[in-house]
Order: sequence, then C-alpha cells, then structure tokens
Amino acid sequence: MTTTMSETIMSSVTQMETVTMKLPNRAAHGINPHPPPGPKPKGKLMLDPQRALEPARKKLSTLESERIMTVLIETIKRTQLITALPFIMENLDRFNVVLGTDLLKMLEDHKVIIQSFEELKSQADRMRQKELDAQAEREQSSEENQDEQGDQGQSGNVGSRPSTGMSMTSQAENAMRNLLLVARQMQHSCKNIMRTFSTNPSTMTAVLKEWHHQSEGAQELIEQMGEMKNILMNMLLTTPVEEEERNQFLREISERERYNSGVITKLEGELQAALDDKENEIRKKNDVIRHLQADLHQIEKFSEELIRRTKSEAEKQETADTKNSEGKKLKLQQESAQLNTQLQNHIQEHREHEQNLRRRKFQIETEVENWIQKYDQDMGERQEEFEEIDAVYTEEKKQLNELEERFKTLEAEYNQIQEERRIARERREAAERELQISVMAATTIQAFWRSFKVRKALKGKKKKKGGKKGKK
Repeated sequence: MTTTMSETIMSSVTQMETVTMKLPNRAAHGINPHPPPGPKPKGKLMLDPQRALEPARKKLSTLESERIMTVLIETIKRTQLITALPFIMENLDRFNVVLGTDLLKMLEDHKVIIQSFEELKSQADRMRQKELDAQAEREQSSEENQDEQGDQGQSGNVGSRPSTGMSMTSQAENAMRNLLLVARQMQHSCKNIMRTFSTNPSTMTAVLKEWHHQSEGAQELIEQMGEMKNILMNMLLTTPVEEEERNQFLREISERERYNSGVITKLEGELQAALDDKENEIRKKNDVIRHLQADLHQIEKFSEELIRRTKSEAEKQETADTKNSEGKKLKLQQESAQLNTQLQNHIQEHREHEQNLRRRKFQIETEVENWIQKYDQDMGERQEEFEEIDAVYTEEKKQLNELEERFKTLEAEYNQIQEERRIARERREAAERELQISVMAATTIQAFWRSFKVRKALKGKKKKKGGKKGKK
C-alpha cells in the first residue's frame, strides 16, 4: 500500500514537471497558452498551485500512523547503527564506558567472527584460484601427452595430478562450508547486538553522536530512507479532502496536457510539409548528381585505355625481373635448407632438455606430497597431545573450582569468627575502660575522704586545745 501511494505521488510530480516544461514552448510558437473553455468543475479549486502536493496538517492525528512512522524511524536508527558497527569495533577502547561489559563482550566476539570470516574467505579464494590453475595445468599436460605418447615420465606425471586436483576440490568445499557456518554465526551475532542496543537507547544515541565517518553507500542508503520517511509523512498527513482537491488539480493538468497534444499534432503536420519540401530539393540534387556520374563514366573509359598501355609495359618489365629473380631464388633455397637443418638440431636438444625438466618436476611433486603427508601426521600427533593437555587442564580447572568453593565457605566462617572476636575485644576494652574509670573514681573519692578525715581530725584537736585554755 505504501509503495502504491508513493508511486502515485512521484507520477504526479513527474506530470507537473512535464507540463511546466511544455507551456513555454507554446508561447514561443505564437500559440495561445490558455486552453479552450471546457466544462466548468462542480466546486472551486482551493489548492494553491505552488503548494498543491503539500498537506495542510503538520502533525499525525491517529495512533496507526504514529506506529507506522515509529517503525520507519526505528528502522533508520538500526540501519545507522549497523553501518556504524565497523567504526565501533575499531574504537572499542573509546566506547568502553558507554557500551558496558555485556555489549562490549558481544562486540569483541563479533569482531573475532568477522576476522574469521575474512580469513576463511581469503582462504576459499586461494583454494579456488589453485583449483583453476591446477585444472589449466592438467589440460595443458593432457595436450602435451597427446603430442608425446611415448614419454613414460610424462605419463607418470599425468597420472599423479588428478588425485591432487580432487584433494584441492575437497579442501575448497570444506572451506566454503566453514565460510557459510561463520556467516551464519555473524548473522546471529549481529541480531543479538541489535537487540542489546534496542534495550539501551542511551547507548545507541551516544554511539551515533560520535560516528561522523560514513561511507558513500551508507550515506546514500540513509538519505534515501529519510526521503521515504518524508514521503510517508506527507501521505499520512494528507486528508481525503486534500486528496480530492489534488486529483481535481491533476485532472485540470491532464486537460491542459491533451490541449498541448493537439498543438503538437498541428506542429508535426507543419514539420511533415517542411520535410516534403526538403525531399523535393533532394530529388533535384540527385538529378544533378546523375549528370555528373555520366561525365565521370566517359572519363573512366579514357582512363581504361591508358591503363591497358601501362599494363603491357609493366608485363615486359615483369618478364625481365623474373629472369633476374630465379638466380636469387636458388641461392635463398640453399640458405633455407641450411637453416632448417639447424632448426631440427635445436628442436632435438630442446626436447631432451624438456624431458629432463619434466622428470625433475615429477620428483619435486612427489617430495611435496611426502612432506604434506608428514605434516598431516605431525599435526595429528600435536592434536592428540593438545587433547591430552586439555583433558588435564579441564580436570585441574574442576579441582580449582571445588577448592574455590571450599575457600569461599571457609572465608565466610573466618570472617564470622573474626567479627565475633572483634565484638568480644571491643567488649573487653569497654569493660577495662569502665574499670579504669571506676578505679580512678574510687581513688579520687578515697583521697577526698582521707583529706576530709584529716581536716576533721585537725578541727577536733583545735577544739580540744581551746577548751583546755578556757578551763584554766
């Protein structure tokens, strides 16, 4: 539905541009640019010709239209984010705080998957190129085998190449399967990253603000999606009344187009008359050309006679030159025989040298196959050793996990015991402080009490002395 409406709007714009281009042509030919009076429309046309395709409303009024625009805007954001993924993965340190641990881990895994995809792609391309080179080499060797069927070294070489070609084909197929698997992993990783960004709109906004280096293709795609958003907004803001007024405007434009077609037909008739006049002029020129061709024929007759005379003289000269050339021909034939003998000798030498090179090539290929087998055997042994070490590592990792769990339990108990000891120590320290305070208070009280008793005793002695003096 959206595509149909957008096509309708684009066709309307095209029609308006066509009419705008053709109206000045009518005025230039001296024809009345205004169409003849026709049937009057039922209602007055309320549209401004300069704003015929612009809606009156500026905001969406229905929930469905808002949902449509929300979906399109979200699609544009995701497109921007997908095109920004290479920039984000190149600058992970820069977005470390904004992305978070989960999203950062997913982007690092996605970067590793992309690197694996590029490596497998280059490997598959190399395998394909090697396969094509091997096929071309086999075709060339088969042609040489047909020329030299008696060469045993060459027959052995031809027999060893199909197995190499088959192994290269299987390696290429394995590489393509691995490439497809990595491509699927890359698709799933990209979907997971998009879902995680959808749950973190602030992260998406922060990343898109920092992204300023867009490629030409991505920029063009985003601009086209923005244009589609504007077209869709225009369609959703257009009311049925505006649509009817627009259709009425287009009908009037169509009537003017039909009038222009009539004017064009009239001008085409005038053009045909001018072409007829031109044909008459051409016919007259052709008559003049025929007269000139007759004169040329007479001249050709005179020239043929002159040619015959010249030819007879040339034949006489040719006979004399032929006699002189026979002596040179014998001499050149002798030189040619000597050169052919030398050529045969060189060919024989080169064939022997080629056979030696073919034998050496066969030996080298055999050595290469032996090295490949040895490499496969060594790699198998290394793989078994790796699996054994991996099994030991897994067992030790399991024991480590168990010890860590036990350590966590002991650590909790140790912390609890330390807490109880700390509380007991604080209680003891508080009791000791209270005891010190009590001792100091008791000491102070005892000191005051002793001083009080001493003062009291001194007062008693003074009273006794005074009494004794009075009795005397």
